[in-house]
Amino acid sequence: MADLNETFVEFNDIIKLSTTRKDELRKSRNAVREDIKDYFNKNRDLHTVKFKGQGSFSMNTSILPLSGEYDVDDGVYIFGKKEDRPTTSTAHSWIVKAVENRTDQNTIDKNTCVRVQYAKKYHIDLPIYYKTTDSNHEFFYDSEDVPELAHKGEGWVESDPYAFKLWFEKAAKDKDQLKRIVRYLKAWTDNKHHLNLPSGIVFTILAVNNYVSNSSDDKAFLETLEAIQKSIDDTRSYWASYVCKRPTINTTENLLDKYSSETRKKNFLDALDGLINSGKQAIELKSKKDACAKWQKHLGDRFPCSTIEEDDKELAKAFTVTDQIRYDNKSA
Repeated sequence: MADLNETFVEFNDIIKLSTTRKDELRKSRNAVREDIKDYFNKNRDLHTVKFKGQGSFSMNTSILPLSGEYDVDDGVYIFGKKEDRPTTSTAHSWIVKAVENRTDQNTIDKNTCVRVQYAKKYHIDLPIYYKTTDSNHEFFYDSEDVPELAHKGEGWVESDPYAFKLWFEKAAKDKDQLKRIVRYLKAWTDNKHHLNLPSGIVFTILAVNNYVSNSSDDKAFLETLEAIQKSIDDTRSYWASYVCKRPTINTTENLLDKYSSETRKKNFLDALDGLINSGKQAIELKSKKDACAKWQKHLGDRFPCSTIEEDDKELAKAFTVTDQIRYDNKSA
């Protein structure tokens, strides 16, 4: 059986953000934070502002997408009295004004965030939240004052991405393999972007809820995929439920609802089944190169088959031994 643990670990090193890229993002993020703090110090007497990183960058599960454009999500938390809460559009306008001169690219005001675009193919997304209490603690969070996201289309919506980060960090503590599996899943969806597969948060939750550890990453990845399939693929298992609920705020929301149309659901579940079938075949193959080709079909050309070194004599010997066993068994 081919063991591709080293190949998967090498793949992880290829797709994850390098230290240089992370440092570049942090530097840009911190500069944006200073712009916003300066704006509030000069223009907002009734409000203060703080920041908390969120998303895959803060959880260390980011990958470098095929498009080459990577990002960081940085939550902007505005503190003030309930009666001084602005409209969501006004809150957005404050942040736009604060960062509009940070780069020579156009600042984009989206429904759920303000985006600062950099010419070096990355951007910083700034979702905006409002809170009425500030404990002056590092985390400034409490169960009775849930942050509200400034959504320009839906108004102020309860949302606590930092709680999700804490949930993930607790689940992934001392489990580097789990973080690698999340990256493998993201790389797979990136390679299959034309299928419009579920988002990274969905696969992060599914990976945590169905993680199966193994000393080899290829086996852990396959066994986790199989566990995910058993939990959500109701077209193959009558006990499965096509559901992925948030573990934190709004725990009743099924994040797979937006992928539940007949076409999108079929595309997702068929793609998952195809990945699993190829993984099973790869695990059983004796040739590492042949096994690698099975995974590469789904994970993309970045999956490093060209670096595999195989002892042709040992491989030939393995085939000979298997054939002899098969022959002996048949004779008996």
